Amino acid sequence: MIVSPDVNGDMDGSVLRIAREISSPIPIVPITRIEGFKFNPQLLELDKYILLDYSELWWNTNNTYTHLFGKNTTDYPEIYKGEEWIKFDNFVRDNPPQVYFKRELFKKDVTDKIVPIDYPCWTSPYEVHTKEQFDARPINCFFYWGRSSENRVKLHSDIWKRSSSNGAAICDNLFYLNAFLSEEQSKNKWVTVNIAHYSRQPIETILAVNGISKLSVSMKGSGNKCFRDSEASTNAIMIMEAHPNIAYAYEWKHRVNCFRMYDEPIDEIEEALRNENLYDIYLKGVENIDKYRINNYINNYINPLINNA
Repeated sequence: MIVSPDVNGDMDGSVLRIAREISSPIPIVPITRIEGFKFNPQLLELDKYILLDYSELWWNTNNTYTHLFGKNTTDYPEIYKGEEWIKFDNFVRDNPPQVYFKRELFKKDVTDKIVPIDYPCWTSPYEVHTKEQFDARPINCFFYWGRSSENRVKLHSDIWKRSSSNGAAICDNLFYLNAFLSEEQSKNKWVTVNIAHYSRQPIETILAVNGISKLSVSMKGSGNKCFRDSEASTNAIMIMEAHPNIAYAYEWKHRVNCFRMYDEPIDEIEEALRNENLYDIYLKGVENIDKYRINNYINNYINPLINNA
């Protein structure tokens, strides 16, 4: 059973989709920041529940500790405003969940009851390329983004500015891609495209480009974790911006199964492309994302934690 924390039944569609895949003998309460949130008093009737917390704290929040309902919500008065959020916070404080799954969870705050949750991978596995196929991929770096973080805008700009010195050929429109690949002579090809929410492209289209790219960028949006984490790594090497101390169910390790960006993304992307072990990192990344495929993730990670509770 899934119980909305909002009296009107409002829930984030992507989180609801995940919740519906979970086989839980205990009711699941999915929570995100909901516009016009009003506390659902039905929650007070629950004896036990699982909290599925995919909340995010905006792109420029640089906290180094975890927000947890029932513990420190008052530290975020600009995000959780009003008595309705106080009611929910008090509910969690007075009735702790059997398991608290938290998206934006720092490693130091993980316990046996408070555990990380991620965006699962919904796509089927792609063909794993040989080293010769991988080395022959025509795109060095692929960055597709929406404007939920101004750092994404900066990277798009930096890619263009850097092309003056590194000689990169850049495509910034998917509709130009075929001509770009056939006409541009440079072997240093990059693709950076702003895909707004009103112009979404099929995931099959995105992953087709991803699959001919060596690196694929996943930058923070309104939170550290992004659904691109489970897309960028599907058939390319992910280079991610998320805080290194954010906890994952299955760890993304710098220079092992992905790359991480700590300082200037444009510099670190170029450094990653010079790494001699790109193909091995690609193989390890494909191996790791397989653990996040929806059936594997639910059956091997989420359900056991609930059943143990």
